[in-house]
Amino acid sequence: MRFQKTLIALAISAGTIAQSATANPFIPEAKKELGALSFHTGSPFIDDASLDVKLRFVAYDRDSYRSPVNLPAGAPPTAKAMYSSAERHDSGLAVWADFQSGWLWDAIGFDITAYGAKALANDGNPDTIQLWEENHLSSISRIGQANLKFRFGNEDTGIDGRIGRMTLNMPMASSDMDSAVPEVFEGAVVNGHYKLISGYISRFEKFGMKESSNLNKMSAEYNFDPVTGTSEYKEIPLDMAGITLGKSGEMPILSVHYGEQQDYLEKYMVTAEAGLPIGNNFVMGQFIYHTQEGGKYYGIEDYKADMFAINLLGQIGDSLMLKGGYSQVGDDPYDISFTDGVLTLVNHTAMIWNDFNQANMKTVMLGGAYSLKSIGLDDVSLISQAAYGWDADVMEMPMGGMMPLTEDHAWEGVVGFTYEVFDGPLQGLWLNATYNKDGGGYSNTQGGRVILDYTIKMF
Repeated sequence: MRFQKTLIALAISAGTIAQSATANPFIPEAKKELGALSFHTGSPFIDDASLDVKLRFVAYDRDSYRSPVNLPAGAPPTAKAMYSSAERHDSGLAVWADFQSGWLWDAIGFDITAYGAKALANDGNPDTIQLWEENHLSSISRIGQANLKFRFGNEDTGIDGRIGRMTLNMPMASSDMDSAVPEVFEGAVVNGHYKLISGYISRFEKFGMKESSNLNKMSAEYNFDPVTGTSEYKEIPLDMAGITLGKSGEMPILSVHYGEQQDYLEKYMVTAEAGLPIGNNFVMGQFIYHTQEGGKYYGIEDYKADMFAINLLGQIGDSLMLKGGYSQVGDDPYDISFTDGVLTLVNHTAMIWNDFNQANMKTVMLGGAYSLKSIGLDDVSLISQAAYGWDADVMEMPMGGMMPLTEDHAWEGVVGFTYEVFDGPLQGLWLNATYNKDGGGYSNTQGGRVILDYTIKMF
């Protein structure tokens, strides 16, 4: 069971096969059971409530290993700026307090989560922010979740949803959970299911970045004046909806998803997924087709783009998971985001730093996780993944949500490990450390990230 959850978590590290979009590559499973607060009232609204406190240390380091003086002769100025602006060093301490109520009348409840973080290091180019909004920012605090939750019905027929502030894990949008504090959305989502048919509809008007203490109206920038450096902004809520036929993990499924910010960007995504158990092993495959069209506030006239991806996932025994993917972009670069940097990470070829979404780019990705339980290290898993893209159109300046690309090929690789304590006095301790490097037409940077969590279940 322990490694099973690690495999699932790795599967969603750079795009998921089961329509989850959590950005954190590994999600802690173990929690410290203190037994400090124990009571029984007979009311499920109180008795089923929980309070978890997470202490987090996170550090991020990124440097360019291809300085401007080492660039080839004739390299454009944009390339020099791209390489020289990649440096970033951040670290901080954070506390997450997550309260979840039980259910009143088995139908209504609420969740409240508070985050607080303190910067330890915060420097580098502000255009490559990772943990903090500005170089001088020293702390962050936020009410992350404050929502009313509801549910009605049963396993065959029912609806459920939330209204208020929440973190998201949806096909078209998700919260980045691997920073000092997670990204937060404000709005409403309603899910429904009837036998083999399920669907959802949602609207979100505010968004809080991982680097910011505030939630702001989601908005598009337009009419940029290069002389004054000023722009106008249009507030545009994010609407999403989807329908699925079948049950993931039990039978093949077909899904259609829709996301729109009116007059900015309209997206459709169609997925077909199937899995096959083979003894103690399991293989799953997924085909995804994306299409989108820009509006008057997108900034690119008559913008239309599409791409497709094939995701593969295989579990071999209880110690090894392998994943792979192939994606291909149409004649125009495909923007995998909405405004405010909200990402749609469902392709395995979308990595941690780079998205491999430039025009005409073809990309392959391979990765996996291996548990060291065979040598007695049950709590340690090794992880790796790498992607290589080729035949891309060179795009030296950023455009829309796309990164620059100075050559027609690019690559990125990640290696690392996780360590999680399930028993004993340190139960609830979780460590994830990764080393990244990219090259070719991308930033030519190297560095790493460390996340150390200690989660205590208060009740």
